[in-house]
Amino acid sequence: MAELLTVKEVERICKVKQGRAYRLMKEINDEMKEKGYIVINGRVNSTYLYERLGLGGSNA
Repeated sequence: MAELLTVKEVERICKVKQGRAYRLMKEINDEMKEKGYIVINGRVNSTYLYERLGLGGSNA
């Protein structure tokens, strides 16, 4: 089961500041909405984030 990440976790994983992390999360969530998924604002699906970043697994 995929974990939902917070902005702080996205900041840490991507090594970006909070504003960029929020923009990235919005982009990922918008893509998921288009595919018919239910999303939660302020959270992002870890599996999809890692996939889009090209990191492969969730153990980054």
